[in-house]
Amino acid sequence: MVDGPTLIAPPNDSGFGLVSPGTRRTITASKEWRSCSTGAGVMRTAFSVLFLTLLSGIPAWAQEALALGLKGPVHTVLTEEFGTPDGASPSEPTGSILEVYEQGGYMREFFRYKPDGSLWTHTVYDRKGPQIFRMQVTSTVPPIESHTEQNVFDAQGRVIETDTYDANGVLVSRFKGEFVEQQPNASIYRRTVSKADGTVSTAESIETTDPETGLTHQVETRDGKTEADWVIQRNKDGTVENDKIVYKDGSYNERERKADGTTVEDRYFAPAKTHTYQKTDAQGHLIEVIEKSDSRYIRCTYSFDKGGRPTGQTNYDAAGNILDKSTAEYRDDSHGNWVEKKSIVWDTKSDPMQPKIVQSTLRTINYY
Repeated sequence: MVDGPTLIAPPNDSGFGLVSPGTRRTITASKEWRSCSTGAGVMRTAFSVLFLTLLSGIPAWAQEALALGLKGPVHTVLTEEFGTPDGASPSEPTGSILEVYEQGGYMREFFRYKPDGSLWTHTVYDRKGPQIFRMQVTSTVPPIESHTEQNVFDAQGRVIETDTYDANGVLVSRFKGEFVEQQPNASIYRRTVSKADGTVSTAESIETTDPETGLTHQVETRDGKTEADWVIQRNKDGTVENDKIVYKDGSYNERERKADGTTVEDRYFAPAKTHTYQKTDAQGHLIEVIEKSDSRYIRCTYSFDKGGRPTGQTNYDAAGNILDKSTAEYRDDSHGNWVEKKSIVWDTKSDPMQPKIVQSTLRTINYY
């Protein structure tokens, strides 16, 4: 789980992507399990390493210029990827994206293209700064469907309604959020999702905070049934010292911030009986992930440069043997933004290990 602003984007498919802004985090997002490996086991081929966190060069969805680490008055960014999965064949295009930003650094348009250069998706944002009033997505292929989402904000700038329409302009779902009760140390936030088929689901977050101890307790219910129970311990400055959220199936996520600024997490997924242990440094960079169950184990470490860009990932088995290793190298422009990234996978079976480039990413950046 990561501290951050309350979501202003449309909710997820369940319609419950928002919780009380007082928590400044979301219960829904906290249950996303970060995996440092692929599938049920660790594949040793060079191609499999393309799935490693380090090599995910194209973002899965539109992001703001600041979140991407872009510097200067960026106007457009064209990102093109070329892959050589076998380390020998010529690089072939694997896809590209084009991002268009306004002068304030907020995204206005987002294009994703297929390897052959044809359009996959096009997203247009109608917004004022961080507030997105309307988002229109045009898609040419599944699984993404063309649709439009519209947000309604209250006087405090909080999303209180999100309407989703299909490609024909037919309303398919409506999300509404309201503060049933709001006091300095207690609040009740209710969210309702109505679908086109007439079904209605209601979620409610009841939150209380002890001003003396800084302990916050939040209970999440859906249609009257408890979904999650969350306890948060904050310091006097409001930062989270430790917290634990327990879900109805017995899964949990427990986090603690150490004195040196590092954060450790234990994420237990009850259906599979797996633990995922994560460690982040004082700057919030993920530096270690351990996935452990009765049948498998993998430990992954990550490195970053001074600018916070990922530079390496190494995967180990339970005996400490290296399973996979990948690194990244960057070339910057005069603004300090990278315009070329080489993602390199290493042959861990050779002695010494030999590198080969498996992916090249080029960025063409235009400035205001």
